[in-house]
Amino acid sequence: MKRSFLIFFLVNSGFCLLGQGTDPERIVGIWKSPSEGLMIKIDKVGDHFQGRIVWLDTSELDQPALDTNNPDERLQKMPLKGNKVIKELSYNSSELIWDGGTFYHHKEGKLYNCHITIDNNDKIKIARYVQNPKDAIVETWIRQ
Repeated sequence: MKRSFLIFFLVNSGFCLLGQGTDPERIVGIWKSPSEGLMIKIDKVGDHFQGRIVWLDTSELDQPALDTNNPDERLQKMPLKGNKVIKELSYNSSELIWDGGTFYHHKEGKLYNCHITIDNNDKIKIARYVQNPKDAIVETWIRQ
């Protein structure tokens, strides 16, 4: 009896884990970067995923934070809140990652290639890089 239960449990646990890995919309939601002092909301738009800034720590500012480091002077006076920082991510089911997109790092004013992996329902890792994913800067974000 105990052995049958153990086999039943292991088989069903495996199916649950497989099911979690195949849901491309697992990254949809609000995520906070402890190191960057901001939150982004990732949504699915058509066949892609994008992320906008929905909150940032402005406790040291007298006014809304602006995109002052943007290389495009016309955009330097735009508020950061609402700014799309993740664009055109697609779910890669063979590798269980979201890739092919870009990440705009507002503190540097730079656009990076990026991919996202998910550990569980509470943490994602956003990897940003110029050319080689092996040289990526990886940050862990927490679901809010």
